[in-house]
This record gives sequence, C-alpha cells and structure tokens, in this order.
Amino acid sequence: MKGGKREDLPRDLKRLLPILETRFEELYRKFENFFLGLEKRPPLRERDELKRILLKLVDIKGYQYNLIYRAKQLVLKFNTYNAMWERMLRRLEEGEPLERVRSTGRTSPGKGEKKSEKPSGKEWVEVSSPGELERSLDELYDWLKRESEKRGLKVLDRESFKKKLKPQLENKVSSSKLKMRIDISSGKPKVKVKKEK
Repeated sequence: MKGGKREDLPRDLKRLLPILETRFEELYRKFENFFLGLEKRPPLRERDELKRILLKLVDIKGYQYNLIYRAKQLVLKFNTYNAMWERMLRRLEEGEPLERVRSTGRTSPGKGEKKSEKPSGKEWVEVSSPGELERSLDELYDWLKRESEKRGLKVLDRESFKKKLKPQLENKVSSSKLKMRIDISSGKPKVKVKKEK
C-alpha cells in the first residue's frame, strides 16, 4: 500500500483494516455533514484516496478467511455508499434542491437509527420448497422496492417481478434448497440466487 501523501499504512492486513474502517467512518460523517449543509464542499479527495487503497483489497489472497471477509465487506460497503454519494452529487449538479436530495438520497441508516427489515444487503432468504417461494418473493420484492425508492430508481410492480422470477425459480427449488438476496454492490439493486450446498 505505497504511494500517496499520508500513507504510512501497515502492510499487515490485521493492522490495516481498523485504519481503513475508521477512515470510512470519517468519510461517511463528512459526506453526511456536506449533505446536511454543514460543510461547503464534499470530501472528494478523501473519498478518492480511500477508493484507491480499497481497490487493492478487491482480490487479496493469502490471509485468514475472516480478514479477507472483513476486507471484502468494507469494499462492498464503500462501493454502496459511493454509488449513493455519486447520485446525490449528480442531482445537486443538475440543480435539485439540497433538501430534496438529502431526504430521498439515504440508502442506509446511520448510527442510532432503525435498520431496514429483512432481507438486508447481506442476508439471504432461504427457500426449501415450492410452497415457500411465493412468500420469499414477496419478502424480496418489499426490500427491493424500499431500497430502489431510496435511490430514486424505478422498480417493476410486484406481479411483474414475481412473474419474471417465479418460473425460473420453481424448477430450481423443486430439486434443491435456494438462497436469495438483494445485491446492492453496484448501486442498482439486483436479485442474486444460489443453490444451498
């Protein structure tokens, strides 16, 4: 992790991760302050510096699984928030009032706020029989709609969503258990499905 002005960063991932997590929290606070109107400029330099470092963590190998998992979660979290910040900044540049951008731009609760109900971006909805599929699709749709609206994205109506996914999933769930979740890492919510092992 060389280069940059203030980068006397440890090479050891175990010591590096807490530093990067703290930097992310500071960056989050600075963006919050900017969108609240407490700061005149967004912390773009700090964001770009952290992004550059985190890019090096994307394909890390040779460390304990828990450290790799923690690093990947930090990268995912950063990418999710960065996509939201980019969208909010773009809306400001297009002349939308700060109050409106602030009220519709948040994707995730800050500290002390109530978290979204299941499924979150990390949790999986398990489906072990065709009978459970309907309920699981409703659960996924509710979360997808909520997260899409927070980001100002259009989403299919419930029936179209289920009509699109149900036929593909019915065959799979009849032969094995499935896990489904909403993936927000790209900034646009998508449904991810995997077979249970």
